Amino acid sequence: MAQLISRMLARKNTVLFLSVLIAIPFLIRIPDLRIVENVDYFANENHRDVIFYKALKSIFGNDEFFIVAFKKQNLFTAANLGLLKSITNDLAGIDGIREIKSLANVSETIGEEDNVVIRQFLETIPEAPHLLEKLRQRAIQNPLYLKNLLSSDGNTAAIVIFLHNQPDHSGFRNRIIAGTRAVLERYKDKTGPVHIAGWTVTNTVLARYMKQDLALFIPVSYGFIALAVFLFFRNIRLTLVAMVYTSLCVGCTMGLFPMLDITLNNVTTMVPPVVMALALCDTVHIFSHLIRHRYEPHHKVEKVYAKVLLALIRPCFLTTLTTFIGFLSLYVSDIPPIREFAIVSSMGILFEFCFAFTFIPAFMLLFNQQKIVGIHNRCPSNRLNLPGFFSHLSESIFRHYRMILTTGILLILVSIWLASTITVDTNLLAYFRSDSPVYQSTRFVEKELAGTNTIDISFKAVEPDAFKQPETLEVIQTLQLHIARMAGVDKTLSLVDFIKDLNRCFHNNAPEFYRIPKNANLISQLLLIGNPDDIQNLINPSFDHARMSVRIGLHSTRDQAELIKLIKNQTQTMDTRGLQIQISGLVLQEVNTISALVRGQVLSLTITAVIIILIIFFVLRSFPLGMLSILPNLFPIVLNFGIMGLFNIPLNTATALIATMAVCIAVDDTIHFLTEFKTHLAWGADIRQAVFNTLQVKGRAIILSSLILAMGFGVMVFSRFVPTMNFGALSAVIMILALLGDTLLLPASAIIFSSRLCIRSPQQRLHG
Repeated sequence: MAQLISRMLARKNTVLFLSVLIAIPFLIRIPDLRIVENVDYFANENHRDVIFYKALKSIFGNDEFFIVAFKKQNLFTAANLGLLKSITNDLAGIDGIREIKSLANVSETIGEEDNVVIRQFLETIPEAPHLLEKLRQRAIQNPLYLKNLLSSDGNTAAIVIFLHNQPDHSGFRNRIIAGTRAVLERYKDKTGPVHIAGWTVTNTVLARYMKQDLALFIPVSYGFIALAVFLFFRNIRLTLVAMVYTSLCVGCTMGLFPMLDITLNNVTTMVPPVVMALALCDTVHIFSHLIRHRYEPHHKVEKVYAKVLLALIRPCFLTTLTTFIGFLSLYVSDIPPIREFAIVSSMGILFEFCFAFTFIPAFMLLFNQQKIVGIHNRCPSNRLNLPGFFSHLSESIFRHYRMILTTGILLILVSIWLASTITVDTNLLAYFRSDSPVYQSTRFVEKELAGTNTIDISFKAVEPDAFKQPETLEVIQTLQLHIARMAGVDKTLSLVDFIKDLNRCFHNNAPEFYRIPKNANLISQLLLIGNPDDIQNLINPSFDHARMSVRIGLHSTRDQAELIKLIKNQTQTMDTRGLQIQISGLVLQEVNTISALVRGQVLSLTITAVIIILIIFFVLRSFPLGMLSILPNLFPIVLNFGIMGLFNIPLNTATALIATMAVCIAVDDTIHFLTEFKTHLAWGADIRQAVFNTLQVKGRAIILSSLILAMGFGVMVFSRFVPTMNFGALSAVIMILALLGDTLLLPASAIIFSSRLCIRSPQQRLHG
């Protein structure tokens, strides 16, 4: 290894040229980087529920919709109804809209003596106040309109817009929302405040937040990193080296995205700040070792670099290996963006290691070495008397090691108790601040009308025309009545509602006939009378497959999962008359996603912890030293979960990544500490002297790398996306806790178990 490093330094120009040459194929692909315009990518495409959901949409059409709603003090005036009609007609012209429904274009079934008439509800808009009031009463009393197209007080109108399913058309939702807003802008003086809510809106806003985060994270991360390096080393050349190296690592990592056909999404957008922070850690260790050497003009600078690189390459390789394994272990997740994050971030770590020991020394040798290596006396970290600080720290640890270890264990125990209160939950609405338009519009629609989340219930029969039989329709009605009484359910809609409405109209609007006819022939007759467009989303042409739509106001996946469980229990206890009943819809996909997330993270964390511990044991070749590594790395992870439990932060798509990432990042400084610690023990130092020497040699780099990681992750608190904010804040706290674990708990544990730490020197092993 020493010969290899010496040859590399002797051929520095060649190494520098090859480093840049290797990076070019990745860098030139950066312009091909694609940013997704939606957040549909969380679902596991191979999951049976996803496959069934797609099949259901192919039969009944895409169930995605959003709602445009506005409120008037008196909606039923000729001017306001005319306004509703104009807006509906203009919105219908937007490309990509599959269907649009409002009071302006919905059909109405009217019973007149022995005749049934179907016409548009607003076929004509009356002028007389008494006719408008009569129209209002008809609308409020129609269960097909209530809470769907009209509020209970008759003053809030809703326009429900269904989209075509265009998963391969990037930005189609953005175009539809932009077109909708353009139409509404023309009528804003007449409508007053207009609220737009639904999955389509939430989806586009989340995608926009992701773009804003990306535009913010990279420049702010660069600023923090440059400031940290300059303030700590007070050398513009080292700052330049750090920034160029970091740019090279990030650039190559980002070039991997188009190469691997991976897009930037709300998960992978965290890759740049993570890679930038980790890239600087190896740099800090190199710089910190370099400034410990006093440079004299007669010294051969390549020997100084060789000595530094040789001392660091082994621990840096181990930290790269453990971090690589930890990030790659995330690939066991069933969630596509987390698997993509695992691939790209782990490859970014390999770039960091390779360029740290090739590009950095070759690039640094281009500068005046007296101004690079000879900064020992000018470095502010030296003027701050860090050796004196570490001396005092060592003495404090020697005096209070029992108290330090006891306090650490007590904090772990308390955190375990607090962690037991953590909820596994994703709440999309809670991702937005309460003053955001998305949050306020969603709450308005839910208060005035019904929830914007949907559950679909599929009913599959064996025989054609099964849903023209009264006994089969009774199964749908029974389940629908039970579901309607469940907490969180705002509106249900099925074929049964239309048949009951047709039956009432057929019998001169008599309320007692708002029921399923007992005669199958009458049901068939009513279906011939009714408007087929009204039921095409609820029944297939052969009448053997029906769908019920359930609109709910629940946004917490925990509450949604409980509702789905209640519905499943109900289907298992009722007489289904041979029907296959299955739950589907967007809500089920969200619940399945969070469930898969937790399973994947538990497996990933287990794999990471086991492999990293085995690597440490194997490399250190000391069971006692391997055991010492467990506590300081357990400390930040357990305390992280304790903090989540204390502040009621749920385990979701962002926070679930933290534990695995924390293990593989926090262990880096532990490896650096133990490698140096073992060296001093092997050469005859006692425990106290080994702790003292290790802190003197490694303390500077451990502190700075931890602070840089904390700042790198802390950048994410500026996100407008709440899970990303939580991820950044918790990750930054973990880095500080890991620093405490490595500089306090680890030395204290070493002192307590000093009698078991017997390390043989190379001479002893040779003659052993």
